[in-house]
Amino acid sequence: MYVRLPLNTKNMQLPDHDALDIARLSSVFRDTTNAYKFYWFLSILDSLRDNGESIISQKDIALRMLANAWYPLDYFKLSFGAQDGFKDVAKFISSKMTVDNRPNSPSLFDQIKGRFSEVELEKLSLEIKNLYRYVPYRFVRPFFEAETKGILDQNVNAAVSQISNELFESQPHRVMYRFVGDSIELNRIWVNYLQRHQGILRGFIFWHLVKFMQKNNPNVIGLSEKLQKPAERDLKAANRFWKGYLAENPDLTCIYSGAVITNENLSLDHFLPWSYVAHDQLWNIIPTPKNVNSAKNDRLPSLEVYFEAFSTLQYKAVQFYVKKGNQKLPEDYMYLFRENVHEMSLETFQDVLRKQITPQLQTAQNLGFLYPNVYDKTCNKWKMK
Repeated sequence: MYVRLPLNTKNMQLPDHDALDIARLSSVFRDTTNAYKFYWFLSILDSLRDNGESIISQKDIALRMLANAWYPLDYFKLSFGAQDGFKDVAKFISSKMTVDNRPNSPSLFDQIKGRFSEVELEKLSLEIKNLYRYVPYRFVRPFFEAETKGILDQNVNAAVSQISNELFESQPHRVMYRFVGDSIELNRIWVNYLQRHQGILRGFIFWHLVKFMQKNNPNVIGLSEKLQKPAERDLKAANRFWKGYLAENPDLTCIYSGAVITNENLSLDHFLPWSYVAHDQLWNIIPTPKNVNSAKNDRLPSLEVYFEAFSTLQYKAVQFYVKKGNQKLPEDYMYLFRENVHEMSLETFQDVLRKQITPQLQTAQNLGFLYPNVYDKTCNKWKMK
């Protein structure tokens, strides 16, 4: 389920309820110092959406937390800050399985459950639970602010557990869940509220999560697009652009491998990987054979080796459409160059493109994307230069 953030986030408010303390719910992310609370709440909503059960095992929540956190941490290589312990666990998932990120693929939660044995899942959930062991109690502490005031940190968990159990029946408006063995039991009145307002509550979570992530990833572009499984990409414009160019330039060759590109083997490569830029703008897309693109994955190509060929091909394609009088297809370039590309020299075009790409490549490299990479056509593999 992909959630778009609400347009008006300045005064993000949750739907009111006559019998529930929504003001307390609105304060659960106050003074948040790590990402665990966001993923705890999100995983509760996921479980309700998928199963509708009021009793949820913490093993289930733990694995859902990992599945949700894997995309920003490992796929998009974002940071949760110095206190985060999820990153190594996310990397462990990638070392054990190849995640299917196609838009219609099963959820990562289902993929993990399908690929790991029960013993492995148990060990994995215990490791995750050790990371967020205070979160289930700290999350609902705002509802019991008066009762827990002045209690030492090491005693908060026990106090919250006792209070939630004592008030579960008598004051359900204050008790979202209580602790039952290794599970939590959601109060029925809260189940109804959480189910009814799933979309708004997810927007609420991601609104707070984006603000948290901005502090830890100040130079990252497209941050709000990098918190969930990638949405389906729209490559229609890029397909038209490059197929139109290829139709009148049948001798077109791949800048990486030198192989001739045909309609049959045509694939569209994001020069800076999509998992970093999170957009499909034409200035970052070039044609390659399918096998070259598939092998590249999310590697950063060497600017020293490929920038000249990349920028020259981009320039030739733009000028091809300019000479045809087509003003619509090169629109992405107009936004990037902010000046008339019709009379622009190759040198000026390359200079602007280099200034756009170089700092982004440096940021991507700092995040952990591999650089510099070159293509070895003898074995159809990319490797570090």
